[in-house]
Amino acid sequence: MTERRQTPRLRSLLGARACYNQRRATLDCVVRNISEGGALIVVTETVLLPADFELEIAQRQRSYHAHVRWRTGTKVGVSFEPTDIAEITDAAGADVAMRLRMAERDNARMKSRIEQLTESG
Repeated sequence: MTERRQTPRLRSLLGARACYNQRRATLDCVVRNISEGGALIVVTETVLLPADFELEIAQRQRSYHAHVRWRTGTKVGVSFEPTDIAEITDAAGADVAMRLRMAERDNARMKSRIEQLTESG
């Protein structure tokens, strides 16, 4: 098998939380290995995670925007998407930045929908 990772992963045993659905849904998980570009997480049961979610690692006081690359049973391989939120090490600041980004996305969607409705109307 060809190694496609750009940075080596380090073995770890970190408690983490996957947050999705505008932070209304969370799932506890364990990070088994991690690098700057991604991680292997293990969930307690076979749960369908969305393709994109926030991965919070309290021990590192970091939050990553994660994208699912593969799944096998309870193991999920994710890549980290480059975002400003990954640069923020303060957990409270990361939460505020993530909420701001989500609000900006919702605002853009609403503007688009308003344009659609006013054009058809």
